[in-house]
Amino acid sequence: MKDEIKFVPGEYSAETKDLVHLKAKIKVDKNKIVDVKISSGKDERLIEPALEKVFRGQILKSQSVAIDGVSSASVLTKAVKTVVGKALADARDND
Repeated sequence: MKDEIKFVPGEYSAETKDLVHLKAKIKVDKNKIVDVKISSGKDERLIEPALEKVFRGQILKSQSVAIDGVSSASVLTKAVKTVVGKALADARDND
């Protein structure tokens, strides 16, 4: 059986400028991702609300960044996985 990842409850944020300048804010409880917000960084084209909704839905459903993303937005998908992954790493309970 796969070990369940545990989090330290709270809100966490991360930022990446590697592929696309994105920011992520996540909210977790002890064993679940409760909310995800993704936004464009300063001087970056705004992420379309429909795309943000797709990414948010996929992450909440999978409870991870192991998502399909959006095929027509592969660079953005990689950036979303990176930035949300960074925030989740900060939230992880390593005890």
